Amino acid sequence: MIGHYTTGAERTSDSGPVFNRHPFRGLGVHMADETADDDDGSDEMLQKVTGGAPSGPPSGPPSGPPSGPPSGPPSGPPGRGGGGRAMFGGGPSSTPNTPSNTPPTAPSGAQSMHTGSSVVIEAGQEKIETAKRMVDGDEKAELEKLREENENLKQGMSAAGEVIQDVENPPMPPIVGDGFVVPGEIVGMFATLGRQLHKERLLHGTAGSFSLLSTQSPGLVHITRQGAALGLMNESDLITGRLGDAAPNRASEDWQIHSVGLAIASLEHEGRGACVHVAAPYTTTLSLEKDRYALVPTDFEGRSNFGRATIVDVQYDDMEGYLVEITEALKQTGNKLFVARGHGVYALGGDLLEAWGNAAAFEHSMRILYLSELADL
Repeated sequence: MIGHYTTGAERTSDSGPVFNRHPFRGLGVHMADETADDDDGSDEMLQKVTGGAPSGPPSGPPSGPPSGPPSGPPSGPPGRGGGGRAMFGGGPSSTPNTPSNTPPTAPSGAQSMHTGSSVVIEAGQEKIETAKRMVDGDEKAELEKLREENENLKQGMSAAGEVIQDVENPPMPPIVGDGFVVPGEIVGMFATLGRQLHKERLLHGTAGSFSLLSTQSPGLVHITRQGAALGLMNESDLITGRLGDAAPNRASEDWQIHSVGLAIASLEHEGRGACVHVAAPYTTTLSLEKDRYALVPTDFEGRSNFGRATIVDVQYDDMEGYLVEITEALKQTGNKLFVARGHGVYALGGDLLEAWGNAAAFEHSMRILYLSELADL
């Protein structure tokens, strides 16, 4: 049976005991006073936390009994000051923590550690930069040293090349003859060509001959001596005569062949002319086949430059007929060369270098032809 409040003194009724509300009001006042007496600064703490003091004691007793049993056990032990306030209508003892807009600051120890780390990092970077500068300086010094060594090497090679040039192509003295002078440059050109052809194995020993029309004295012919070692020739191995005259003393036995060749070359090159005879091995070998009357290059350069080279049988016992056949054979290659069977190639040009170029190019084509026939291509 639940009791109820009355305005009068305590009495009994049929429905159960009746309670007078006045004693409970006094009990509430006494409890509030005891709470105030026992508060040891909680109000001040509450004021600091909440920003203000409590508004005052409760306005009055509860309007009625509780509506039902408690919803659950208490969340923690009752506080001294805050519990009373919560019980009798006061605000909570503290406000919930809310995040602050002010960024957090590191503790002083952490700031010191950060400052120390920065110093260490800066010192390390300085050491790295110093090391880089030292490496760059070393690289620049090494590069400069290599440049100096390279320059010295170039100078040494240049000097060595000049020495080799002087050894292989020594200056030749001029030749003074009866009514003519052969400049030293012309003599040196003959000697240089002889050494070069010997290196290329287009001639050997005393085989072969060269001739050149003089550009200073028209009709004057310079020709190598009979039996001269062309790879080692000097001014004593050069003979001079007149075009159309008999062979000078000690001149090559091919004097007449050279004379015809030079006359034809001068028509092609406006008064200049040169003739080179070499016993080129591949050309000579292919010309030995009895049923072959012409050598036809199969490579592009050979076909473009020479087309078809006629093979002429050597006829020293019938020189007049031989010269006629040579003239006809030269026409087949555009007056560049003809092949003497078993005796090599005679090449023409405006000067010794051009004549040598024609002989060397044709020999290269013949080498290709020989190898292709050998491989049955």
